[in-house]
Amino acid sequence: MHDSSPIFNRRALLRGSAALGVMGALSGCVNPTDPSVVSDELTERAAGKPNRGGVLRYGLSTDTSDLEPHVSTGSASNTVKQLIYNSLLKYDDNGDIVGDLATDFGFSDPKTYEVTIHRGVKFHDGSTLTVDDVVFTIERIMDEKTAATDASQYADVTRVEAIGADKVVFHLRQPNVVLPHALASASSPIVSKAWIEKGVDPRTQTMGTGPFRLVERVPGVSITLKRFDEYFEDGLPYLNGIQFLPMEDDYARVSALRSAVVDFIDYVPPTHLDVLTKARGVRIASDSTFGFGYVGFVLGRKPLRDIRVRQAFAYGIDRKAVLQTAFLDHGEPMTGGLLAKGMLGYDPDLADRYPYDPDRAKSLLRKAGFGKLDIDMVTTSSYSVIDRPAQGMLPSLRGSGEDTKLVRQEWLTFRKTVEAKTFPTHAWGTAIEHSDPDALSVVLGSDSPNAQYLEFKDERIDSLLAQGRRETDEGKRADIYREVENRTLDLLPWTYTVRRVQAEAMRDYVKGYAHPRKGAWTQTALRKVWLERRE
Repeated sequence: MHDSSPIFNRRALLRGSAALGVMGALSGCVNPTDPSVVSDELTERAAGKPNRGGVLRYGLSTDTSDLEPHVSTGSASNTVKQLIYNSLLKYDDNGDIVGDLATDFGFSDPKTYEVTIHRGVKFHDGSTLTVDDVVFTIERIMDEKTAATDASQYADVTRVEAIGADKVVFHLRQPNVVLPHALASASSPIVSKAWIEKGVDPRTQTMGTGPFRLVERVPGVSITLKRFDEYFEDGLPYLNGIQFLPMEDDYARVSALRSAVVDFIDYVPPTHLDVLTKARGVRIASDSTFGFGYVGFVLGRKPLRDIRVRQAFAYGIDRKAVLQTAFLDHGEPMTGGLLAKGMLGYDPDLADRYPYDPDRAKSLLRKAGFGKLDIDMVTTSSYSVIDRPAQGMLPSLRGSGEDTKLVRQEWLTFRKTVEAKTFPTHAWGTAIEHSDPDALSVVLGSDSPNAQYLEFKDERIDSLLAQGRRETDEGKRADIYREVENRTLDLLPWTYTVRRVQAEAMRDYVKGYAHPRKGAWTQTALRKVWLERRE
């Protein structure tokens, strides 16, 4: 049997501390791979064929906060979890939905979705995946006690049924054309029923079917994954392991990559994109479609109950200046809706709905009874793609009559603060999960965590989102989501700031990686990475 629990030990902590002394200027968190944990040996193969072996050293933007498979606590945790677990479906390199644990899948009628799973798939403890595990997993996600991130995506599922040894049937109360996106989500991986029912803590312990298993975790220092030799995809993974090294400091992460202390980094700071693009031996992979920033308003809090105050915020942000200051113009200002050009439902007529207009912002505040508005805003210092725009908007807000005091918190504290609605406003950045416009339901549907943070509930938007999930005609779906976007801008539970470039960077000997085209959290491409010999 394989030990599926993380190893916490003094040896590793001391090793991390020693590395911290050597590399303090770069990262403060480098932890060399112990050969007794994961071998770094690389076996070269014939030209054109992926090498086997080696350990990918991954500079992670922040430490993982929680490894609960069905609760998303940020991209760092999701990245690690997607290598330990499998979902039923996944996105391929082109962004199309394909099978992961499923060999066959599809609608047998508008209200019935059938999935056939691979036979003989092993969990990391050596037990075999069954259809009962799949049914248990979906029911766990749907259970309110789990507080699963994707629970709302299964609202139309009335029953999950196991048929025979390899088929699972989803019975729906009404047609739902976007159910496959839920099954491909990073927050819907399949877990072992027996393992969960043993009473383990899935926040700190892991046990999936994925290509790697967790063998060592030193909080704040490293997370080490080792190849699972009984993984079901033929020939995968190529790597012996992956070592994640949390590096919150942008300069440290970039410097570690440029000096080949690490092989790969995520969340490339936009302020370093030009430097890394020109750097010898470094390759960039990116998109500018999914990542975005926003200011969220807690609608139950005074004075934000007044739409004029929220509109003053929207008009008071100089988004062009924010983009230049925060990202050196890598991205675009967002004065309209959330859906990007090329996405179904994108409406160019909304593109300049909230231009920078400080005089109008001041006028709106006066009408709302404020000569000047003193207000607090919280953001996180852990991600520069969130923190820099938050700081960058302060001058224009203050010049528009909103004297905004910004409080910066580390990631976990920030999330808890937002959930508790401690501050009336928050500056955040995230990404829509996939390119179907129903991704709006994850952030605007009243049963979504984001809408609950904002105390936002609109029956018309909920009705439109439900229509969009039922509708099969793309033209009609586009009209539905245009109305959602327009109504959101009317009601203004939040205001968008800038659309960012979401990028990863790697040394040129890292092969096989493709930037996810359908959502920032789709990091299954790491399963196919391999290494050329480092020079």
